[in-house]
Amino acid sequence: MKIDSILVIADKQNAEQKALLHSASMAAKFGASLHIVAFIYEDLASLAKELDSTQVDDIKAKLLLAHQQWLNHKITELKIDANLTSEVVWEKDISRWVKQQSKTTHYDLIVKTGHRSEGAFYVPTDWHLMRNGVTPVMLVAEKKWRKKRAIMVALDMATQVKSKQALNQKLVDAAATLGTITGMPVHYCCSVAISPVLKDLGLIDKNKTLKRAKELYMPALQKMLGENAVSTEQIHIKAGDASTVIPSLASKVQAELVVIGSVGRKGVRAKLMGNTAESVLALLKTDVLIIQP
Repeated sequence: MKIDSILVIADKQNAEQKALLHSASMAAKFGASLHIVAFIYEDLASLAKELDSTQVDDIKAKLLLAHQQWLNHKITELKIDANLTSEVVWEKDISRWVKQQSKTTHYDLIVKTGHRSEGAFYVPTDWHLMRNGVTPVMLVAEKKWRKKRAIMVALDMATQVKSKQALNQKLVDAAATLGTITGMPVHYCCSVAISPVLKDLGLIDKNKTLKRAKELYMPALQKMLGENAVSTEQIHIKAGDASTVIPSLASKVQAELVVIGSVGRKGVRAKLMGNTAESVLALLKTDVLIIQP
C-alpha cells in the first residue's frame, strides 16, 4: 500500500480533531502530502425573500471566511507539520463532493472521523464513502477501549469470487505495509460461519468444521503473505458470524486499527442488509481502514 497523498475531512463538531491528528501522524510516517477540507452549508433560500442576491452571496462569503479562519487556526494549534493545503467547501453532500473530487485528483487515502450511531434506514456520509469511493477510507475512532498496540486484518477466506479473493490480497498487503511503518504486529482474522440451528441439531460438528477450515485457509493465507513471516499466534480462525467475531477478536488482540474490505451494496438492499464492514462499525471502537475491490 503506497500513500503519497491523503485527503482529510475536518469536522468542526469533533473537539479533539482526531482525523487531523491521525492524518498528520500518517503523513510523517509515509512522507505524504495532506489536503484538508472542511465543509459548511446553510440553507439560505429563506433569506432570498428578504435580501437581494448580492447580500445573500455576501453572507455566504462571510460564513466561508469564518470557517476557513477556524480551519487555519486549528491547523496551527495542532502544530501539523506536513506538506499541506486546505480549503473550505460550501457543500451539503460531503460524499458526493469527495466522489467528484476523486475523479479529478488522485488520493491514496481518505481520513475522516467515524460516526457510528445512525439508524438502520439512514445512510450517512461514512456509509456512502465505503460503498462508492474508489479510494481506501480510514475512519478514525472517536472513542477507544484502551491503549492499543496491534493491527488486525479481517479476511473472507471462504469466498470463491475472484474479485473478493483479490480484495483479500489487497487487505493483506495494506496491513503488512502499515505494520512495517508503525512497528505494530499484524493479526489475521478469518471467521467460519456455522449455523447455530444445525449445530444445535447435531448436524454440524463445530470442531471438525474449524479443523477443515484451518487445513484450507492456512496454506492460502501463507501464500498471500509471501515472504512475510507470521507466527501461528497471529492467525485467528474462529467460528461465528464475522460481525461478532471481528469486534471480539479486535478487543482480544488490542487492535488499534482494523483493516476490512467492503464490496459496496447499493439501494434498498444495502439499507436493509448493509455488509460486513458496515455491520461491525457500530461495535468496533478502533480506527478502521476500509478498502474496496
